[in-house]
Amino acid sequence: MKDPYILEDGTLKNLLGITDYKELQQAETDIGYVKLINANREIHQECSPELLRRVHKHIFGDIFDWAGEYRTVPLYKTEVVIPGLSLEYARPEDIEHRLEETMHEMNEFNWEGKGIDEITKNFSGFIARIWRIHPFRDGNTRATLTFSSIFAKQHGFEMDMSTLLDHLGRIEDKETGKILRYSLRDKLVLAALDEKDYPEPEHFERLIKQAIECGISKKIDSLSDIIER
Repeated sequence: MKDPYILEDGTLKNLLGITDYKELQQAETDIGYVKLINANREIHQECSPELLRRVHKHIFGDIFDWAGEYRTVPLYKTEVVIPGLSLEYARPEDIEHRLEETMHEMNEFNWEGKGIDEITKNFSGFIARIWRIHPFRDGNTRATLTFSSIFAKQHGFEMDMSTLLDHLGRIEDKETGKILRYSLRDKLVLAALDEKDYPEPEHFERLIKQAIECGISKKIDSLSDIIER
């Protein structure tokens, strides 16, 4: 099947007229960074597939004319942590149903009175399930994390987005090419694997716990500043 989202040179079609893959990646980073940070202030809506679509539109609306729309083609993306293979993402016709099912469970889960370890384990699992659906042609990691940040704030365990953004990229040794630190996406892949493929969710869970702890710390510091004034 021909991918309608791709230019002849393999770059995603975009509103910026960019035809170089790396240049488009940089533009996505530059334009999307502020949108990622301010999404909590700009978007207020109950957890739902529509919220996820709105988040994607908010982040990528200046780059792609299909921002906020579910993809219409299958996806196959090779991953470093499962060498040369791809996860099996949702078929286009299953995206809406699977999102509704997962988000219904998120909304029904009782988050109150839970310790940080229990919150981290369950929340990380839900995030990995949403990400595994991969509802959009591009930008799924950033949209899923932003959506999750909004949900967390609504349920009293605000995450620090800067902690997550610091881990977006993979760090490699420039001389040897050895991976020094795996990316947030790499950790999501391992967390989203089927049981038969021996998932390793602990790597992603550690990062989410770190983001929650940092979010709590910043909230306490902010309250302390207000009190001192």
